Amino acid sequence: MFEDLLAQPGVEEICELRSRFGLMALHGGNLERGTDVIAAAAAERAGASLYAVRQPPGLRWHVPSVAFDPGASPALTRFLDHVEVAVAVHGYGRPDMWTTLLVGGQNRPLAAALRSALEGALGDGF
Repeated sequence: MFEDLLAQPGVEEICELRSRFGLMALHGGNLERGTDVIAAAAAERAGASLYAVRQPPGLRWHVPSVAFDPGASPALTRFLDHVEVAVAVHGYGRPDMWTTLLVGGQNRPLAAALRSALEGALGDGF
């Protein structure tokens, strides 16, 4: 499934290795608009590594995050071999929740710390 997405015309993978902390935008471009831009800007500012997949206009192919197989992508393999921890940026496509941020994943202590840091940085806007 992931391999098929990467084979589509116009799909772009971005892999920038910096620190051992990584940011990911698996559904960037046309699918979850802006997530790749947010992840790239945050990674640049933080000196973090980045892995993103951008879909071109006209393509809205949702590959579940758990189906992103490193065996299908040398770039994803390089990224995962380089980072110790990564945070994925996702969009939430409900009209009444465009500005809602969900902090999920299996690393609950990291999610709680990230939520706390974001609340502190965003104040009442969170």
